[in-house]
Amino acid sequence: MNRILLWLCTLAFSTHAAAVLEASVDRTRLIEGETLQLTLETMATDRFSQPDLTPLEEHFELKDSRQLSLVSQLDGKTQPVTRWVISLLPKRTGYVVIPPLTLNDLRSQPISLHVLTAAEAAQDNTAQMAPVFIDAEVDTETPYVQAQVLLTLRVYHSVSLYDDSTLTSLDMQDARVESMGPPRNYERLINGIRHGVIEVRYALFPQRSGELEVPSQLFSATTMPSRTGDNDRTTRGRLVQVRSPGISLQVRPIPAEYPPDTPWLPAKSVTLSQRWQPDPGLNLLAGESLTRTLVVLADGLNASQLPELNSLGDQVIQGLREYADQPELQDQALDDGVRGLRQDSAALLVQQAGKYQLPQLQLVWWDTAQDRLQETTLNAIDLSVMSTQSFISGTEPIAVEASLESSMVLRLWPWQLATALLGLACLVCLWYLWRFSAALKAMKQPLQDVEIFDEVVQGNPLSDLQTACRGNHPSDARKALEAWARQQDSEGLIGLTHHHADLAEALDELNACLFGQAEHQWRGKPLWRAVRMVVQSRKREAEILEPGLESLYPKV
Repeated sequence: MNRILLWLCTLAFSTHAAAVLEASVDRTRLIEGETLQLTLETMATDRFSQPDLTPLEEHFELKDSRQLSLVSQLDGKTQPVTRWVISLLPKRTGYVVIPPLTLNDLRSQPISLHVLTAAEAAQDNTAQMAPVFIDAEVDTETPYVQAQVLLTLRVYHSVSLYDDSTLTSLDMQDARVESMGPPRNYERLINGIRHGVIEVRYALFPQRSGELEVPSQLFSATTMPSRTGDNDRTTRGRLVQVRSPGISLQVRPIPAEYPPDTPWLPAKSVTLSQRWQPDPGLNLLAGESLTRTLVVLADGLNASQLPELNSLGDQVIQGLREYADQPELQDQALDDGVRGLRQDSAALLVQQAGKYQLPQLQLVWWDTAQDRLQETTLNAIDLSVMSTQSFISGTEPIAVEASLESSMVLRLWPWQLATALLGLACLVCLWYLWRFSAALKAMKQPLQDVEIFDEVVQGNPLSDLQTACRGNHPSDARKALEAWARQQDSEGLIGLTHHHADLAEALDELNACLFGQAEHQWRGKPLWRAVRMVVQSRKREAEILEPGLESLYPKV
């Protein structure tokens, strides 16, 4: 009796010990914006009960939850296990506690977490060794208003990621944001660990001076499953979210020494060049026009920020008019930022003869690299224009002596004679070519649809073939054709069709109708026409050979 009581007490104690709710997390130190996995596990057999997750909603956002039913073996005994895996996103930074959770009468233990801010994570080597983290940097934190700020975001991951990664779009109210192309992917070694890097770049152009905040960006991705060392078990991929640190910019206004009423151009470098068509150094005639193209190339500015240039500037030059074309604007994304290109083309019409001078062109801009005022200029251009009357009078022929004129005539007439003979030879060649083409056309002229036999002779294969073709009888035509072909060539149809393509084509059509490969009814006219062409061709060959035969066998 005592043994039975002792066994019951031991069983009750072991059952109570097994019926616990264990809570664990994949990590206790993470960066703001990252998610973690909370695992709840119990050996209670009631699989239909659910843990109360309401206490988590105060400090966490529930991203995902799934339930697993497993079987574990302990000391050779099989025990069912129920497991819940919950993805949590902390709502605040600092030290956060996962409160105790309950399942029926079971209760888990609390777990403490340390959530770092982006700034703390940037200085914490331990935090940077997380599987996925992100950083952000700018090329300058004190830009000028409307000047370029190059923002670079880099996502580091030491685990493989699926292709579903996303990065929130960068929107700023007081700045114009332009993407610098698609993301770049490469690898980098950090503390002996190889990390994949996803790099995204933006060009920012602040539109007002003062403090400007670059908001943090949220990166989301799903990690690929990996195998752990314990029993080579495969872990399931999970959602990862990391947020970049925010950056504060101190935007400076336009410097006081910059000339007023001048387009504000903050750039790393600016070049000004020109192209002409034709060359302005040549003497021009009144009424002619020139095309001048002014090219502005600026590093750190968009093409839309570059000013319009014209050859006459603000001047009005009498006798010279400018007709401008539409400007060509082009932006290029380079490693060090945006490069803007503007081309202004204009036609300059010279209305009167004389001397003209196009004014010097000057472009003022602010060098952001050296932080000082710069000027880029094009020198003035001189144009020399002649009147049409002076050009005509200057090109009138000068009188020469009679001997010189006669010598010039003697030099010219052989060329004229050679040209005339060459033209006559061309005419003769054209006439012979016409005669040859006419003869060739006559040889290729199709035979007329007339009968070549005056009467139908019974028993003659050619007559039988003619009768079968007239009546559209394919079977009779085939027999007569074979009989006639044996009379014409030792190889029969094979020999004739080898030398006459039209007959071969007509024979193919006849065979197709006989063997059911053609859907239309057979008509004998094409076959009869092909046979007549063979007959006439052989007749021509006999007429050509006939004189030669007479010479071989002369009459005595």
